[in-house]
Amino acid sequence: MQLPIKIYCPDPSARHRYIFDLLFKELLGTDYIFIDDISLCHFNYSKDSGGLCHILPHGLLSEKNIRPDIQVVFENIDNQWFMFRTNDASKTPFDVFAASFYLVSRYEEYMPYEADDHNRFSARFSCLTQNDLLEEPLINKWALYIKNIFSSSTDLRFIPRKFEFLSTIDVDQAWKFKHKGLFRNVLGTFRDFKEGKWENFSDRWPVLLGLKKDPFYEAFSWHKLLESKYDIKPNYFILLGDYSTFDKNTSYKNYEFVKLIQSLDSADSIGIHPSYKSNTEQPKVAQEINRLESILCRPIVMSRQHFLMHRMPETYQTLIKKGITEDHTMGYSTHLGFRAGIAAPFYWFDLENNIQTKLKLVPFCAMDITPLHYRKESPLEAIETIGKLMKKVNDVGGLFVSLWHNESFSETERWRGWRVVYESLLAKASKS
Repeated sequence: MQLPIKIYCPDPSARHRYIFDLLFKELLGTDYIFIDDISLCHFNYSKDSGGLCHILPHGLLSEKNIRPDIQVVFENIDNQWFMFRTNDASKTPFDVFAASFYLVSRYEEYMPYEADDHNRFSARFSCLTQNDLLEEPLINKWALYIKNIFSSSTDLRFIPRKFEFLSTIDVDQAWKFKHKGLFRNVLGTFRDFKEGKWENFSDRWPVLLGLKKDPFYEAFSWHKLLESKYDIKPNYFILLGDYSTFDKNTSYKNYEFVKLIQSLDSADSIGIHPSYKSNTEQPKVAQEINRLESILCRPIVMSRQHFLMHRMPETYQTLIKKGITEDHTMGYSTHLGFRAGIAAPFYWFDLENNIQTKLKLVPFCAMDITPLHYRKESPLEAIETIGKLMKKVNDVGGLFVSLWHNESFSETERWRGWRVVYESLLAKASKS
């Protein structure tokens, strides 16, 4: 029988319980209890001396407010990156629990910052990016660091997580040409000619006349073959917003689109992709969820923001009010890696109200557009880059989540040659 870790922590707060749950229960597979007798504890998390393992608290977990003057300094000690240094009286050179809480709560995103062109928190302002640590699953590493400390000083046993892989696919445009109406296609023809997009110019009307397959739609059939080959069950996120500058999918009323959505749904694997406009017009979130629920005849509980339009804490508070229990937005389009410093699902902690919520966040670490557009990599270079990232996740028993689009599988224009990148990802995941 596995015994719980006995923790001496006077007056444990909601923050204490939250981060202890994450590190001990979720990442290390062991339970814990709080005790009042410091002489009987396995772990002393207080300013009092004593216990088998004493880690001096930074103080962040005992606070209730958001402190704008908090200082984040990373140091490397014995090839391990730390923040929130303690002192020599502590078993560890840093407060792993406060550091983990700071990253996973997205504390820095509550601070004033210069937003990007889409009013988002930019990766370049993250403390992880600034210290070249964004591609490191730090919290997973810190959990294993704690495991090693306890394993060497106690007879406690742990069951760390094993590597997992999840493919997620955003459907921004189910068809490249079809089911968009005559007006949009006529305008598109003139635009293709004006901008010199000769592939689109030559393919558009043969596709519309049924002489060629629509490449965005055909990509779903190709992916179905991969699902069988690699035994994967992807999550799909469907854009059902009204037409706008950044929302250009087929109408939710279109019969063929409805059939496609229903054909993709298996084991509740479809979520809403709230439109770009929904971020400034909140009633649209409920409207778009209702559209998807009407198509699938079941409640919708998963979500990912279109354009990763996300702002703390408003976006998550809105999703919770609309019945969403799982969100997949946590990540960056411009950078690979771990926005919250973790390769594992976790529950969102609402710093504004200082409470743990029931909204589970599933962070992704590799998005299709990142190596192509932002890193300017070739398909072969992208395979190597993403492979290195997957190895890091595998080494810590984390969850590797990829974000692709059906457009990415189309083998047209900028995406020509990129199917091999995605299939390479699946092949590596199946062997891990």
